[in-house]
Amino acid sequence: MGRPYPDDLRERVVAAIEAGHSRVKVAELYNMALSTVGGFIKRKRETGSVSPDKFGGYKTFSLEQHADLVKELVAEQPDSTLAELQVRLAKEKVKVSQSGISRFLHHINLTFKKKPPCSRTRSARRRRGP
Repeated sequence: MGRPYPDDLRERVVAAIEAGHSRVKVAELYNMALSTVGGFIKRKRETGSVSPDKFGGYKTFSLEQHADLVKELVAEQPDSTLAELQVRLAKEKVKVSQSGISRFLHHINLTFKKKPPCSRTRSARRRRGP
């Protein structure tokens, strides 16, 4: 994924439009798409600035503020499913998706796995031999 255009280039594009040049000419002059030029103009009109929004970085988890509750619920029933945990969180007025729960449990290093199956006896076919 590319990086946003620098602010000085954005400002020059907007200044050229404000000076009376057409969007098509400005797009050709700066070698960029017409929609990009339109986006710069729109951003300037709506926000008063041509600077881009935050790009990349760390995204917080919606369950971060409920970490203690999640740990408590998992400790009470360690073999419950994500759907069951979602319902129990909803009863506590916490609305979150199952995938959000899964990502958060992974983030706090809580394993959320079912118990391994019991070792069964081998099938009759295997016991007989070749």
